[in-house]
Amino acid sequence: MGENLKYPEDRKRYPTDEVDPDNFFSDDDVRSMIDNLNTIEFTQDDYYKLYNCVHCGACETEAERIQLKEKFLEKGFILEGLKEMKECFDKFRSPYPSNKMRICRFEEIPKQSETLYFMGCLSTIRIPRYTEHSLEYLLKQGVDFTILDTEICCGWPWFASGSMKEFEICIKENIEIFKNYKKIICLCPACYFLFNEYYKPKIDKKLEFVYIADYLKPSKDKKSGKVGVQHLCQLINRGKKGVEKSIENILEKSGYEVADIPHWCCGGGIGYMHRTDIIESVAKKRMEDFNKEDIDFATTYCPSCWWILARFSKKFKIKPKAKDLFELLL
Repeated sequence: MGENLKYPEDRKRYPTDEVDPDNFFSDDDVRSMIDNLNTIEFTQDDYYKLYNCVHCGACETEAERIQLKEKFLEKGFILEGLKEMKECFDKFRSPYPSNKMRICRFEEIPKQSETLYFMGCLSTIRIPRYTEHSLEYLLKQGVDFTILDTEICCGWPWFASGSMKEFEICIKENIEIFKNYKKIICLCPACYFLFNEYYKPKIDKKLEFVYIADYLKPSKDKKSGKVGVQHLCQLINRGKKGVEKSIENILEKSGYEVADIPHWCCGGGIGYMHRTDIIESVAKKRMEDFNKEDIDFATTYCPSCWWILARFSKKFKIKPKAKDLFELLL
């Protein structure tokens, strides 16, 4: 779980324990509840504790926390916004009231390829410029890939909510699409995690899921400036250790100086869903880490982290300019 990373000394490692400790379930609390899952009784107010989570993956009981959420919903309790999300899903196969990609499809992207670039709902609908930069980057590197005209949600919003019916639909329908490819490049670490952990065991052919970080290389053009990097909890805490060192090495070889910022969650692991108050509280603390006079850029290579950086760097008026990693390397 990223044990070798440097964490802030004055802050708890679990971000929601830091910002809302009165509503935080420890790993031991969760295990105890799971042991009594069939007899457990909830109230509507348990929402504040069960959903006091941004799914950074730092704890040892993420899967069990999902089970508790699922049981909460099965018992008929209300999750604000879920009804509207389900209505969008039924109509668009997206948590948003649209499935129309707002990105520009570059002419250089072939219609056919054995490699599919799967970008995700947030990337194609809410942060199109970030996603276009990633497309430009892959094309500049000469990567052969294609994209879909319309994507189906990977299932993360449903998985993280405990709403498994929609999650299973996402798996079933996406697998039918993925059968046409040999490799899937993921822009989003949540997609990457679900595809490898929950999709792959159900696919009856050899199919490789890779994360876009594997395609990043030092820029051939000399760059300059000091960069603070928001590394990806959803990669580091889920088995892809060492990615942070690789990214920093790429930046340094490109000419950038990398700022020494302790690793901590940005608050965006669940997108902007459910306990938005804790998301904003975590984001505010994280922006304080980046707000240094000698840092020129704040960057990341995750759509959810980028949404947090782009939005909250402006809201809290931090000094570094938010630029996604692809733009820094182009």
